[in-house]
Amino acid sequence: MIVPTLRDYIDPERLQQLQDMTFAVAQAPVRICAPDGAPLTQDSSAAADDGLAGPTDEVPVTVEGELIGKIRFSATSPKSGADGKIRQVCQWTAAVLVSQCQRGEEHASRVEELATLYRITAEFTGPRSLQGVLDLVARTVVEVLKAKACSIRLLNAERSELVIKAVANLSPQYLDKGPILLSDSKIDQEVISQLKTVYIADERSGPRVLYPAEARSEGIVSALCAPMVFKGRAEGVIRVYTAQPHQFDWFEISLLQAIAGQAAAAIVNARLHEEAVHTANIRRQLRLAAEVQRRMIPSRPPDLPGLEIGALYVPSFELGGDFYDFIQLPQDNWGISVCDVVGKGVRASLLMASIRASLRAHALNVYQMLEVLTKVNRDLCADTLLGDFATLFYGVLDSRARRLTYSNAGHVPPVLFRSGTCTLLGSTGTVLGIDSAGRWSYQVLPLQAGDVVLIYTDGLTEALNFNDEAFGMDRVQQAAMEAIGEGRSAQGILRHVLWTMRRFAGLQSRLDDLTLIAVKAL
Repeated sequence: MIVPTLRDYIDPERLQQLQDMTFAVAQAPVRICAPDGAPLTQDSSAAADDGLAGPTDEVPVTVEGELIGKIRFSATSPKSGADGKIRQVCQWTAAVLVSQCQRGEEHASRVEELATLYRITAEFTGPRSLQGVLDLVARTVVEVLKAKACSIRLLNAERSELVIKAVANLSPQYLDKGPILLSDSKIDQEVISQLKTVYIADERSGPRVLYPAEARSEGIVSALCAPMVFKGRAEGVIRVYTAQPHQFDWFEISLLQAIAGQAAAAIVNARLHEEAVHTANIRRQLRLAAEVQRRMIPSRPPDLPGLEIGALYVPSFELGGDFYDFIQLPQDNWGISVCDVVGKGVRASLLMASIRASLRAHALNVYQMLEVLTKVNRDLCADTLLGDFATLFYGVLDSRARRLTYSNAGHVPPVLFRSGTCTLLGSTGTVLGIDSAGRWSYQVLPLQAGDVVLIYTDGLTEALNFNDEAFGMDRVQQAAMEAIGEGRSAQGILRHVLWTMRRFAGLQSRLDDLTLIAVKAL
């Protein structure tokens, strides 16, 4: 074990000055030495190299019971006895040295505490879980303030209760003492509402202490409560406890406040980090779900003799509520469906998948179109809430007979372009998912060479520009007529309509999914 000496507290120049002053007052040789008697200074006597020749006496210099040095003086002078002037002067010098050492030790302790604060600040700003930050704060407070224990309580979501989140050196029995409700704790009310640090002289008998008996059992006496504040908002309270009566000085209070402030910022940052990680996981899951959903959309329309089919699908989010589908049926027939589910995002995408699965299952096993819609509607009514509904256009295309048989369950009317005119194919029944006893009818449309049937969702007509003006049916028909007049393919017609809509809307965000199908008779 290394024993500290005076030189560990006071620099040699200062020691020499004190020795010279002592020599001048005592008018006798003195020497400041280490605990083992080795000189720490030069001889103050000008008459000889060693003014302490002959018998000597000494005055010890001790700090907290530890001998750190000696002041040696001549024992031959009549003024050097037990009550002599030299001893009194040396005792005065020893007292000065002790005071200097204690002050230096206090300064060193403060520097060490500030260095610790700097280190934990660096720890707080690093990537760390919220619980890791809280545990680190609790341990650090006990270490830096040399306290018995520490607790950290954070406000719950309703900001009505301080919930224990981290402790250092507190027993489970004390932690189970009961809740800390702001409505009950006047101390914490003051800390949170006024954002001030509150001192409790004695937790065992304080009139505002909620659990004095538990404090006595735990061996807690004094306490200091500091708010954990970030940008003017209290996040919680940090309490430091001592085992003996203790009056916290200005530096200790300031240090706890600094730690509490840094901890509050670190807690908020940790929460933001956890939220960012959680959000990133959700986004990854959404991307995976979007990939699955896009695989439900046919990659390309079927090739049918005498007919040309184009299709476009543009969701407003990663997950959409629109879908289109082509279902191969017996006798060279093809089912064509365009569906628009209420809402957007995850909920709409789940409904979309459910309706698509139901439609495919029933279309492949039921011949009558109206019975298919009836079964799909009953499935939707049985498995969803009242507000969950969808519009659906479902048709069966007979390429050999060049005939489209369709039923429209509340969907926006498709448009038939024939010989330069436009005809709306109106609704034949209500939307799906509202009434389990719903009924629909169907229409039969013979196709002629040059006919184009445009089927779409309301994301096309309801697209808005920066003046909140809707694209509208007239612009849809005009854009389609332009593309048809130019002799474009079915896919080319859709691209022209979509390009015209986007030019109209500009950079305005789309609020709805967009699905288009064009059937062109050759």
